[in-house]
Amino acid sequence: MNIQKEKIITKALDAFRKNAKLAVEYRTNFVDTADAGDGLIRITYQQLEWYFTIDARPRINKAAIGIIAQELLAYAEKGILIAPHITPQLAELLKEIDVAFLDTAGNAYINAPPLYIYVTGNKPARELHQTPLNRLFKARGLQVLFALLCNPNLEDQPLRKIAAVANVALGTAQWVFKELKMMGYLVDMGKRGRKLVRKDDLLKRWVTAYPEQLRPKQMLGHFRAKNETWWQDIDIKQFEAFWGGEIAANRLTKYLQPETATIYTKQPVGKLILKNRLKKDPDGNTEILNVFWNFEPGTNFTGVVHPILAYADLMASGHNRNIEAAKMIYEAEIIQSIREDR
Repeated sequence: MNIQKEKIITKALDAFRKNAKLAVEYRTNFVDTADAGDGLIRITYQQLEWYFTIDARPRINKAAIGIIAQELLAYAEKGILIAPHITPQLAELLKEIDVAFLDTAGNAYINAPPLYIYVTGNKPARELHQTPLNRLFKARGLQVLFALLCNPNLEDQPLRKIAAVANVALGTAQWVFKELKMMGYLVDMGKRGRKLVRKDDLLKRWVTAYPEQLRPKQMLGHFRAKNETWWQDIDIKQFEAFWGGEIAANRLTKYLQPETATIYTKQPVGKLILKNRLKKDPDGNTEILNVFWNFEPGTNFTGVVHPILAYADLMASGHNRNIEAAKMIYEAEIIQSIREDR
């Protein structure tokens, strides 16, 4: 475990002891389990005790919540997220999907009857220093990673072709590949070429970084249509565009009834806006973004973004119903290609 995680855990447990007035012990070997996360804590009150597996995260946002929830379910003991600061908005989302958490400001949610704690709104005395985000997970790096994750074996193609598919400069592809190799995501097998490995972990990091680092740069605006189901009768291909987010989930899974329309477009949006009578509205239920890739999504559903992007859009919302739809897309459309040959 790195020093930053240790500091977060120590501060969070100190704040919990002070605010909850409960005894808390932290070790890495309370129980015999092969999957102990970042350790285990034992909370005791009179003759009662509760065990939780810790998952410490130096960074957290809405997109990470669904992924964290899935990982906590895999632990032998009930999982508990520990983070530097859980905002009231994130706290409500975590509570909604019943993910226990503690932070360094004393905010907490634990639902393990008869133990129930929910504290939110506390601000940390000072923010813990965060490790700078590796440029691999900033905008240009994310574009290359997206192309690689969506196109199996693309990593073994010439860098010039990879740059074209990712819609970036050749120099960007070059430094991305150097950093992938340094971070253990790319293996050079000599005459047998290059191999992208640990793709499942790479996908999780891409999905978490995408809504903060790349998605905002592609946003063209929010709009509103008079008819909230206007999208049902539209052939999005005539506008050289693709459905993302909730509509993509609807087309891919038949599970989700969309409330927000997400569109990725290759062309200027004038024709799309005029023909569908969309009006500019910062609170509108339609969002339009630029396409940032240069390949066909290749799904079985025409007019829909690649399932990985639909998955990321849904996770970025943080809403429980979207997270459920995202899981369905992951299991049906993504898991096989991501987990093969790990």
